[in-house]
Amino acid sequence: MLHSFADGADGAHPSAGLIDVKGTLYGTTGAGGAYSCGSKGCGTVFSITPGGTEDVLHSFGNLADGTLPQASLVELNGKLYGTTTSGGAYDQGTVFRITPGGKEKVLYSFEGANGAQPLAGLIDVSGTLYGTTSAGGAYGDGTVFALKLW
Repeated sequence: MLHSFADGADGAHPSAGLIDVKGTLYGTTGAGGAYSCGSKGCGTVFSITPGGTEDVLHSFGNLADGTLPQASLVELNGKLYGTTTSGGAYDQGTVFRITPGGKEKVLYSFEGANGAQPLAGLIDVSGTLYGTTSAGGAYGDGTVFALKLW
């Protein structure tokens, strides 16, 4: 065992897989962190070394930055990209970017008609991120989306 989450500032309930970037592992937790979302924290992005040293890069909790990440991250050009299932400008989830140093930025906020509550991870195809949402869209049953980065 490398690390045991304690439902505190380090995060709780990691349900997504890890990614390896230059020998450091990165992941998300769907709860825990420095801020409260009801009775639990709002989730984190963390790094962990193969030796077990864990570091929280970002604690979600400012509703605008997204809350409750559930999916794995994807790395592109040295930055990490992911989704949150809620939060953002319309509280319907976000696509975010974070540097390995912890600088987080929301790239897109879902608003319902264009999708809501992304649960699955993103994939990169030639600089465009593709993903799905579990709700929203024209019929309320989810969407497939593309977000061009450059």
